[in-house]
Amino acid sequence: MKNGFTIINEYCDRAISGKTDNRPSFQRLIKDSEKGQFEAVIMYTLDRFARNRYDSAIYKAKLKKNGVRVFYAKQPMPDTPEGIILESVLEGYAEYYSENLSRNIKRGMKENALQCIATGGAGLALGYTVGEDRKYQIDPVGAKIVQEIFQMYADGMSATQIINYCNEKGYKTSRGNAFNKNSLRTLLKNEKYIGTYKFMDVVVPNGMPAIVDKALFEKVQAMLSHNAKARARTKAHEDYLLTTKLFCGHCGSAMVGESGTSKSGKVHHYYKCIDRKRKHQCNKKVEKKDWIEELVVRFTVQHVLTDENIEKIATRAMEVFEKESADTTYLTGLQDQLKEVKKKIKNLMTAIEQGIITSTTKERLEELESEKNHIEGQIAKEEMKKPLLTKERIMFWLLSFKSGDVNDLEYQRRVVDTLVNSVYVYDDGDKGRRIVFTFNISGQNTATISCSDIACSAPP
Repeated sequence: MKNGFTIINEYCDRAISGKTDNRPSFQRLIKDSEKGQFEAVIMYTLDRFARNRYDSAIYKAKLKKNGVRVFYAKQPMPDTPEGIILESVLEGYAEYYSENLSRNIKRGMKENALQCIATGGAGLALGYTVGEDRKYQIDPVGAKIVQEIFQMYADGMSATQIINYCNEKGYKTSRGNAFNKNSLRTLLKNEKYIGTYKFMDVVVPNGMPAIVDKALFEKVQAMLSHNAKARARTKAHEDYLLTTKLFCGHCGSAMVGESGTSKSGKVHHYYKCIDRKRKHQCNKKVEKKDWIEELVVRFTVQHVLTDENIEKIATRAMEVFEKESADTTYLTGLQDQLKEVKKKIKNLMTAIEQGIITSTTKERLEELESEKNHIEGQIAKEEMKKPLLTKERIMFWLLSFKSGDVNDLEYQRRVVDTLVNSVYVYDDGDKGRRIVFTFNISGQNTATISCSDIACSAPP
């Protein structure tokens, strides 16, 4: 207001914390002073204006230029030359206090980190909680969600499919929000899940309980890297099924989808070594798209989905299923969550009985009731889990999978995404080509075929 005073706590309420990133607030103050909205500002104490001498000098100079003076309610400064020295000393002490406090806090937090003590609380990763000893402990409910997400990604599910699945199931991030691509990627890249404790420059392997097996974590990291390089797969008009799976046998680079138009106007699709495409440092010949994709699918179906392998896969699947059914950690965690929610509802009802009824009370009660119903539904599903699957049923499903139509695009995609790990193609001189397969099965999971074998099994 003109010819008056204004208290500017709203302009610089962050200065008290010792932060120096409050320039936008002060810039607004300077703009208002240029408009002549006030002639002076009153601060509680000097350190409310700034805890940095550089900022303080700049903003005071600008205010003075606009005819605005600064006063301190608890630290009156004499309008004499001695007042200049006093104000300078107090500004220096305020900056020293802020820097010294920051140093002590960082030192204390680093000491805690060296002992693998949990720091903060809002940044807890999903699947972890803080125990009485202030160290990280596994939260069974969150850990189950994390393990499920890692396994789904390793099994070839896309990020969109996983996000939709998690949100349909009612899963929430550590901050209580729905999953999206950013939160999913952050979760999948978090090294805490293999037990690596990180804080500032402190890194302690096995410094906290692991939730995800290291082999599974590394597989997911490799898939994330490949998928990041293969974004063009989803943008291309033609679906290149072997993207992230097909590699050049000579230089090890990925082979990516390419297309070209002949003189007759016909469009041809093929795979090309990315090192040859970008750096021109590899002589690997291109591979026709339809030919190599159908070859991979036919060979996989004929040599992987054998009766012996089908029985092995079914046996292993039953072992995993029975192990998960016997693990009641997740169910116990859900029951603990239900007890906590019921306790909150009881406390809220006590407050209502005492006459504390507001719109917020009603909203909170509805939220808790909804959460209670959701948890009870999850508990019911978990308690109803029984080994409905049998080895024979799994084998029957795999046999039906084996008899699919090799020319069907969706069937080809299922075979490649589920069973094929990688395919390396070599130019073998006059002999033609040599192809090395790696499959997602235990035991003997590699196979090699040469040009003569290809002639027998490849499509015409």
